Amino acid sequence: MKYRDSGMPEEEVWESFFNPEVTLKLLEVNKDIGDLLDIGTGYGTFLIPAANLISGTAIGIDIDEKYLSICKNVVAQHQIKNVQIINGDISKEVTLHEVAKLTKQVDYISLFNILHCEKPVELMKQAASLLGTGGKVGVIHWIQDETPRGPPSHIRPKPEDIIRWGEEAGLNLKKQVDLPPYHFGLLLEK
Repeated sequence: MKYRDSGMPEEEVWESFFNPEVTLKLLEVNKDIGDLLDIGTGYGTFLIPAANLISGTAIGIDIDEKYLSICKNVVAQHQIKNVQIINGDISKEVTLHEVAKLTKQVDYISLFNILHCEKPVELMKQAASLLGTGGKVGVIHWIQDETPRGPPSHIRPKPEDIIRWGEEAGLNLKKQVDLPPYHFGLLLEK
């Protein structure tokens, strides 16, 4: 399912909003993580740095081939061996089978700037179903204040919304962090 479009900017603009490595470390992406699944990977802004931080495979899923082709080019150019890319929809069974071919257990799922979708609880339940016990879900999203990009503020979830949705999906809040100037982060655990 293609989620509500929030106007993905050009890659250089997009990457100026984040320090991906710092963000990932704050959300506990490290060598203790075997396989990581990045849902809505886009340009690979977080997927590629995550591959350098984890001990297993970083799997990126996106429905938009245009963004994935950019990500694939960066992976090939830097000869990153532990990245796998799937062009697919996480809500479809065929995509879940593709994930299952790559990993027996997902230890960490990133849901970065995606929970403004129409059915966030379903997405979080889907993510939780892919995790083993003790698995983690990292979330970042746009703050409610005025920002230079991002979805309209009326569809931006607040941290308390995401915490509640996580609980409905069987996930508990482990950590909340500020990611200035435009984002917040949450770490949820199964």
